[in-house]
Amino acid sequence: MYRTLTSASLLAAVLTLNAQTTVHQVLVLNEGYYDMSTQTQVVPVSLGSYDPNAGTYQTVATVADARFGNHVAVDNGAIYVAADSFLLKYDADNFQLLDQTIVHGIRQFAIADDRIICTQGEVGGLSHYVEVLDKATLDLLYSIDSATLPYSCQDVEIADGKAYIAVNNGFDWGNAVGLVGVLDLATDSWTGSIDLGPEGKNPENLMVTADAIYAFNNKDFSGSSISKIGRSSGALTYTNNVAVNSGCAASALADGNIYFLEYAQSQLARFNLGSDAVLDTLAGSPFVYGLLDDPINSIMYATTTDFLTSGDLHVMGYDGTVLNTLAVGVAPGRLALDLRSTSGMAEAGEVKGSVFPNPATQLISIRLPQMGAFTIVDATGRTVRADRTAIGLTTASMNVEGLATGLYSVLQNGTLIARFTKQ
Repeated sequence: MYRTLTSASLLAAVLTLNAQTTVHQVLVLNEGYYDMSTQTQVVPVSLGSYDPNAGTYQTVATVADARFGNHVAVDNGAIYVAADSFLLKYDADNFQLLDQTIVHGIRQFAIADDRIICTQGEVGGLSHYVEVLDKATLDLLYSIDSATLPYSCQDVEIADGKAYIAVNNGFDWGNAVGLVGVLDLATDSWTGSIDLGPEGKNPENLMVTADAIYAFNNKDFSGSSISKIGRSSGALTYTNNVAVNSGCAASALADGNIYFLEYAQSQLARFNLGSDAVLDTLAGSPFVYGLLDDPINSIMYATTTDFLTSGDLHVMGYDGTVLNTLAVGVAPGRLALDLRSTSGMAEAGEVKGSVFPNPATQLISIRLPQMGAFTIVDATGRTVRADRTAIGLTTASMNVEGLATGLYSVLQNGTLIARFTKQ
């Protein structure tokens, strides 16, 4: 099971977005169920869409002739899916298949301007393990030859005009390596690899922050570690052991921590980026397979599955508390946010409001751009509270203990001001 389960570059991307950005939908890639013993596809690979405003889920596409699904991402109105040896492109609104191409053993991909960088791996080996495609046509531009890169790869993230690639040799059992390769996108040249050390074997998930690249490593599956690489120096800062086992790279960067599945404890743990150490274990959190941060709404999405007949999508607070659960497809692994700019919201540069604490259980403090009336609406758009600030003030307090668990929006003069999660 060589799948990374997070969108590690998301946090860096969100830092550049203005107050108009909302989560239009959450894409769920259901891997389905392929029976290896009978060589039959029992449950097909499918793509699902969760509407966070309506709280509903629907299957929007089925991928034919694919044994499994590996990766999903959204870019400029299109959904890209890696499944088996296919890269497929769908319209993000009507979900029509727009294009597809063959990329043998495609594992994951990253989109950088007009190109798509694909990583590859397969039992028995391939002639190469990285391909760069033209985003518009999906045509092959070039590949990295096996003399330069002789190992299969997994995750890929973009930072500073470079593609950072997790090199793990994951399909050669017992011979895992621990490298992060660097592809310079300005010169289209492979500049070398960063060795993660003896405890950094089998990197499966890469995460980007303002000053570092983090790798989550599953070693030989008897233990897991986290490596830090400085973005400015390009050098390894450390590799720290964090768990007996984490389970197929179930990890995500969120809220200043790396969340990962503590396999032996069957729940999530947090590695704090400030202390470079494990912060805590989140009692009662789900035994996740997929994991994704939603920094727009200060929540996370997680998936669980029995890999044969069912799967669930969980809306989860940063403390590991499950806020909502709904059934999706079989083996939901990769998740992606479809971020949109919504008309009627505050223009870039205008003051935006806030809610504290978030998530909330009882009393909240609301900061508004101006004094006056405001409303709180639930995920269906129904007004659940209406109030106004005191004269001369742009803040208000409210007890939300009586509200149902879920996502809520604060509106003022028809404009979205802030969102919060009620636990």
